[in-house]
Amino acid sequence: MTSELPAKPTLLLVDDQILNIQVLHQIFKDEYTVCMATGGAQAMAFCARQLPDLILLDVVMPDMDGHQVCTALKADPRTHDIPIIFVTGHSNPEEETAGLQLGAVDFISKPVNASVVRARVRAHLLLRQSLHAVQELNDTLEARVARRTAELERALERLHQSQEDLAHSEARATLSTLIASVSHEMGTPLGNSKMVASTLAEQTAAMRRSLDGGQMRRSELTQYLDATADGIALLLRNLKRAVELMGDFRQVAADQASEQRRAFDLAAVVNETLHTLSPSLKRHPHRVVVEIPEGIAMDSLPGPLGQIVINLVNNAYLHAFEGRSDGVLRIQATPEGASAVRLVFADNGVGMAPELLGKLFQHFFSTKIGRGGTGLGMAIVHNLVTKTLGGSITVASTVGQGSRFELLLPRELPSVAT
Repeated sequence: MTSELPAKPTLLLVDDQILNIQVLHQIFKDEYTVCMATGGAQAMAFCARQLPDLILLDVVMPDMDGHQVCTALKADPRTHDIPIIFVTGHSNPEEETAGLQLGAVDFISKPVNASVVRARVRAHLLLRQSLHAVQELNDTLEARVARRTAELERALERLHQSQEDLAHSEARATLSTLIASVSHEMGTPLGNSKMVASTLAEQTAAMRRSLDGGQMRRSELTQYLDATADGIALLLRNLKRAVELMGDFRQVAADQASEQRRAFDLAAVVNETLHTLSPSLKRHPHRVVVEIPEGIAMDSLPGPLGQIVINLVNNAYLHAFEGRSDGVLRIQATPEGASAVRLVFADNGVGMAPELLGKLFQHFFSTKIGRGGTGLGMAIVHNLVTKTLGGSITVASTVGQGSRFELLLPRELPSVAT
């Protein structure tokens, strides 16, 4: 949460005693733009012309008392959110409770202590600024969710339309189950996204009620901001997963990648990719062990490389570790001279029979079509390794002992990957 206020917030001092206004004016004149009203009606007229950032309001006034002013301001949508601090010479707990119930955020007794009133005003202005920032963030978040959802719905529509284009291909028999599988896979991240967005909206509404009730604590605001940050991160991860799944299908159709080339450290990219998978991986008892030394510099395409890591990890969890609770996938890398790197994915899973190895990289081949497998993962890996990154891939497997995928990749992407 920020600790800085915008330049010169506007304070409105309301008191029928000029001496009291002068005391408060001396306290705040250097840090704030200070405006004054000597009665409730005058304060209402000021707010109709200009909205102050905070109001210090006397309770006992002849024409219109502070409670009446507070009630009127809180009933007006234009002034509803302005923090009001009652300033009174009476020390009456019942009067303080009544003021807070009307919507005031604080209660200060006269004669005021300069340090106390200065600190409280600053704290409530910071709180208001933070809540506005959170509200803007939630408004933006809802728009982003709606935009991404619309994009995914259009992509799903294109996927269904592709059924007719593939009607005469060898994959016709599996297309309907493929579409069902992709749609099912997308249901989880989209459902999670909707749940997170709803939760954030409910938390914001609860925070607003707490603020309006004058019972806000700084610890509650900090907890709320932390929860909001976590929710946004989870939302973005789920939306990214859904977009990547649609990208898988488009990539098989296009048979190419469209990522940007850059220099990167191999260990960093692999670890970052695994981090994005952690929400789904942590639901399983298996482990991924990364044994890649730092300093293996690459000048290539980190996007396709990350997609390879995702697909091989998902393949191990979906197929290799079926029926097991002690799965371990080791990801290792060793330089092959100065121009290449050998990247190995080795698991201790169920392994594969020889007849399956021969079909592993075929499009739409999967032993779990309709049950979590799309039949695209290994075909995409093969295309990315050989055509996008200009490398090679081999696989060895023994039933009951596990599988080993070895990728030999150039550290500098060739001008034309073949």
